[in-house]
Amino acid sequence: MNKKNITIYDIAKEANVSPTTVSRVLTNNPLVKESTRQKVLVKMKELDFSPNEAARRLTKPQANLIGFILPDITNPFFSQIYMEVEKRAFQKGYTVLLRNSMSISEVESTYLREFTERRAACIVFMGGRINKTKPSDDEIHEMQDVLSKVPIIMINGKMKGVKSANIRTNEEEGIRSIVEHLVSLGHEKIALLGGVKGISSSDNKLSSFKRVLKEYNLEFNEEWQIYSDFSVDAGRKAMKKLLEKETLPSAIIGINDLIIYGAFKECRDQQIPIETFSFVGFDDIYPSDIVHPSLTTVNHNYEVLVNEVMRTIDSIINGKGNGKGKIINTQLIIRESSKEL
Repeated sequence: MNKKNITIYDIAKEANVSPTTVSRVLTNNPLVKESTRQKVLVKMKELDFSPNEAARRLTKPQANLIGFILPDITNPFFSQIYMEVEKRAFQKGYTVLLRNSMSISEVESTYLREFTERRAACIVFMGGRINKTKPSDDEIHEMQDVLSKVPIIMINGKMKGVKSANIRTNEEEGIRSIVEHLVSLGHEKIALLGGVKGISSSDNKLSSFKRVLKEYNLEFNEEWQIYSDFSVDAGRKAMKKLLEKETLPSAIIGINDLIIYGAFKECRDQQIPIETFSFVGFDDIYPSDIVHPSLTTVNHNYEVLVNEVMRTIDSIINGKGNGKGKIINTQLIIRESSKEL
């Protein structure tokens, strides 16, 4: 082997580890086991390996690098926020690296380590562990450790004990605006479909839903509150379960817009006129004004939300701190899918 051309990939092969592990040894990352570190160092010495300038740059902060972790790139709610942040970041000369965690905690950990090793200017985090009502102690401690090295901006999520910048929309008030709208149209029997118990966006919306119903002296029917996840298919399955009930509501709220798309599909599959119910979603993702009927839904005030994210990123990069975050008001967008009873 030509010693002048030895790379970290050669070291990784000889030591039977990944190139990432070799990089971590080069940057003195504490996450590498001591036995593994010693094995890699021995191979480096045997092969007379000297880290080049590119490897040394791994130890330097990358002032304009923004790490972005989201749970599901196929969900337009997450992707449209990311795309707008990326566009504005590019205009400012920042580099954004996107990582899709699939809401898997171990995958999140991998990306958190990556951005910490790269000495990113900050990490923007959506979904996953920051939306768990009760995250694990390991998840909390890991976030605290990362936060001690790299600022974190949480969007629509938070973790107890992790004092990062927190930017979220007021989802509870968004549910209130939906219920008040439906009540104004004469609806008293209202269902809530979708979501997952233990996920804060679901739990908070459900709590708000119950509270507002009580204020209007309306019944909360447990049979009409159906968990089913957050996808179109989850909405179809939830609607199928609802249609099997002996009594039915006149109005249906989706935990997000995708749930209502699935509910539309199930109605069509069962040849039930969509006009049988009033439907309201949540998120106002880009297809909601072009589906039929066009969907009444809650908009997260995306422009204000992204403005606040970028303001926080700018503050971090310019050394002015990361702030405490902000709560942003939502807006109900009324379209064809909700109508008078």
